[in-house]
Amino acid sequence: MLYERCVRIIEMLIHSQKPVTISSLAQVLSVSTRTIRSDLDVIDEWLAEVNQDPVVRVTGVGVFLKDPQGEIQSWLKRTGNKGYIMSSRERVKAITGWILAERRVTGISEIAQELDVSPATISQDLKKVRKWMEENAIQMVSKPHVGIAVRDTEINIRRGCVLALREMLETSANQQTLISARFVQAEQILRKYHMESFYKTLTLYREKIFAVIQALQESAHVTISDNGFCAMFLYLLTALARMRGNHFVSIEGKGYSHIKIQKGFDYQQIHDLIYDQTGIDPTEAELFLIHAQWMSLRKFGASREINVESVLIAKELIQEIKDALELEFEEGDDTVMELATHLNVMQYRLFLNIPAEYNPVLKEIEDTFPDVCQVVREKLWATLRGRMGEISRQVCDHEAVYIAMYIVACILKNPLEEIQKKDVVIVCNNTIATSKILESRLKSLFENINVVKTISYHEFVNAKEALPCDLVISTIPLESPRYQCITVNPLLKLEDVNRLMEVFMLRMQKVDINKYISATINIAARSLELKPEERIRLSIELARNIDEEVKGLDNRRKPELKSLLDESLAAVKVRAKNCYEAIQAAGNLLKEKGYIGQMHIDEMIHMKKKLGGYMVIDKGVALPHLLAPELPGPCLSVITLEKPVKFHNADNDPVSLVIMLVSNNNTVHIKVLEELVDLLENKEKGAAILKAENVYELLDIINR
Repeated sequence: MLYERCVRIIEMLIHSQKPVTISSLAQVLSVSTRTIRSDLDVIDEWLAEVNQDPVVRVTGVGVFLKDPQGEIQSWLKRTGNKGYIMSSRERVKAITGWILAERRVTGISEIAQELDVSPATISQDLKKVRKWMEENAIQMVSKPHVGIAVRDTEINIRRGCVLALREMLETSANQQTLISARFVQAEQILRKYHMESFYKTLTLYREKIFAVIQALQESAHVTISDNGFCAMFLYLLTALARMRGNHFVSIEGKGYSHIKIQKGFDYQQIHDLIYDQTGIDPTEAELFLIHAQWMSLRKFGASREINVESVLIAKELIQEIKDALELEFEEGDDTVMELATHLNVMQYRLFLNIPAEYNPVLKEIEDTFPDVCQVVREKLWATLRGRMGEISRQVCDHEAVYIAMYIVACILKNPLEEIQKKDVVIVCNNTIATSKILESRLKSLFENINVVKTISYHEFVNAKEALPCDLVISTIPLESPRYQCITVNPLLKLEDVNRLMEVFMLRMQKVDINKYISATINIAARSLELKPEERIRLSIELARNIDEEVKGLDNRRKPELKSLLDESLAAVKVRAKNCYEAIQAAGNLLKEKGYIGQMHIDEMIHMKKKLGGYMVIDKGVALPHLLAPELPGPCLSVITLEKPVKFHNADNDPVSLVIMLVSNNNTVHIKVLEELVDLLENKEKGAAILKAENVYELLDIINR
């Protein structure tokens, strides 16, 4: 009997154009070569049962499988689950889908018989199924002598079905393949997971669902993203499968006064299209849910017919974020409209209680800009709850990171002089916000770049006319004989920057080194909670608009060195045996004034132990620093050491000057950092500081 890994090996061998080594199979499947050899023996037994030749093994070359007529693939498809043993992970998916879509009430024995395992095994699997249901807010009940069933609204059941289908089909990784193959592979997967009603619906209506989506795009004059296409396809598949089983939605009593019918969404047209294509007669409630699902997708080329309420919410949200972060940035009318468009779409996701599909760039945004994300999360929740009533906190928190992308993009903006540039098309299969982040980073990094268009993956592969560009920059792997293509991370990591410069000769912007160093110190403070290998460090900061960040701050909010330092916060020729005693000595000056506590000093010492010599910012100069939001404002102390000590920085040890900076905000102290950089750039002042005999002489040198 086959099991999951055996099927994967068969598919890999069939689709390979040349023999595959056992070691490469082991590496891909994360098992030992011994395990692969055992799997090959199991595969040979199965091949013999279906009258096929065994796997060919060639010493020193590899293994391959002959299937020129596609007979083995046909056998796999025909046998479905017969002769196939599911893994625990697969069983959980199958049970979840079965309970949601195929059975009103079922029992452990029935499931065990269907999946050909013991009731005890199913009992263990059901614990994971129950956890999945709870995490997705779906009510599942289990009673002895009665059975297991989902007791929830039809809307929630359908939401669960779509989520389960996403996991079964692994749409996050395979959406381009699913779309390009028109979901043909989904048939076998649905049969594998015992989703018979969905399998039958798919075989009957696959092309008809494509026709409905095409009609929706044409009526709204938009092209949805690949994520959106998959989501809409799975929703329509679910809706048709449920309606075929006489399960219809009801929306009586559900508040949706804030949901507006999209201009151009013709109920009668969509009704007639579905009826003509499938013979199913959708009710008005069904059409309303199709409309809501359609509008919940983040679309490329989304209509600018945004209601005034969304624009007001966007402006209010931006202002509250500015106030909370104590930042000034120019958002522009385009950003307000884009954010309003996103909010307009997001309200449908809140209504349906479905978060936008996961975008891998979200975690990097959260890790790199935690302060922005946290403020947006709280402000978005408070603003929308006040205007829309009860909404899902989980969905709102997830959406907040997308909103944060727009804010970060504003901070990163950098107007360019009109010079000869390379025309670039961005291919991005996720959201407009993601493409805006990438576009903003490209513009702020390179002076000879012009982004002419942003398109989705399926727009790229189906483009009939040549794209007007010199090169294509994509967030997903692309191969094209027509265009120069390069794949990058949406946040443009350092390796991406280097490749763009080497391969395409893009020229870097000229950046003020003083401000660059200041902002780099600032980003280091922001990154303290991350592991060293996770910090994007300079690659993120390179793409930031240094000039705008500094220029945008209100001068009245910029503390200066002379306003933070007095004789009680400076000391000369301090004795310290090591770097930790030096940090403690500088911290004691602030602690004695009541500005910070010992816990703040301990945290800086902990960070020094954890991250090594990151505090050393110049030859012989260390800057222990910490962000402490609970403090009323930034504070500073300066000490010189009697004897230099090592801070474990190979380039700039030993350290003789220690400057401690503790701030309550990521950017409010940037003026201090600018002055420190200027001070360190002046070698004469630096030498004089180290020779100062008392604190008054030290302060005089600093404040000159």
